[in-house]
Amino acid sequence: MHSFTILIIKKIFVPAENLDTSDVCERIVMSALRYHNITMSENGSVCLLGKFHNVLYVAAKLCYDWNLTNNIIVSRLLNDIYYCEQTFERIFVGAIFGIRVTHFLSGWKSDFEDREENLRALIYFLDHAIIGRLEYKSTATRIKRRFIDVPMESYGQVLPLRVAIQNGAPDILLIMLRYGASTESDTLAPSPLEILLTKLNEYDMKEENGGAVKEIPENLVTCMRFILRTVPTATVKTPEHIANSCGLTHVSLYEQYPQLVERNLVPKERSGLVPPELRHLCRCCIRQRLFENWALPHGIKTLHIPRGLQSYLDLMAD
Repeated sequence: MHSFTILIIKKIFVPAENLDTSDVCERIVMSALRYHNITMSENGSVCLLGKFHNVLYVAAKLCYDWNLTNNIIVSRLLNDIYYCEQTFERIFVGAIFGIRVTHFLSGWKSDFEDREENLRALIYFLDHAIIGRLEYKSTATRIKRRFIDVPMESYGQVLPLRVAIQNGAPDILLIMLRYGASTESDTLAPSPLEILLTKLNEYDMKEENGGAVKEIPENLVTCMRFILRTVPTATVKTPEHIANSCGLTHVSLYEQYPQLVERNLVPKERSGLVPPELRHLCRCCIRQRLFENWALPHGIKTLHIPRGLQSYLDLMAD
């Protein structure tokens, strides 16, 4: 893959010493995009994949390494990736699972050095997707979704946030939530909160006959607390037959899982047992307005409020 980059540099940028790194990066990425489009046009507008498509990931690595700020070029790169793959899972998988799992599960080697670099690269592309206000229409649902909510093709069309929850990764989950990833349920999967509640409910604090206490994994508890920072009050979807008979589509978390409140795993203010805090309701409302205006999370810093409240709005504190 990287031999393609070297070839372009040798043929196009002579002498490259007179160009700044940003200009060099822009020209290389544009050359990669042209090369990809030419191979597609010669094949009836169908991507040949393999090395012909992998040049886009060479370009993506260069964009990240040189911190290319040209949003038009980076947006075009993301659009071309989506046109061929109908997903961005190759950008997300390394950040969620790490580089070893990507090769084992997906059969390709990560373009970035380790999981930490994958996380930083994901944030880089998230920022550009927000600046470019990029939305993509899903082939399965025909619904327009933002970059962070584009389903992962190889994981049953599940949204990236749900994959992060299934993997029990609080760090990537917090990043996604800060950038406004959807926490709503859909026709393909329950809500992220319902997934976590089901997992937590499987860990009974005591065995039936009274025995040793089962330790609940801390990463699952942390994931749930992060999710609870994004919803006014936690609710659980009722089974379809109950919803059809009485019209009750949701019940409070406390009604369905009272033991989680009693064990102090869920704050009573978020469970529906008592009203949520006014400050928390304000956070949810402000974040929704920022999301609608493509201003999460960086728009929080432009608000004229104390830093402590900025951190609270950015889900970094509770």
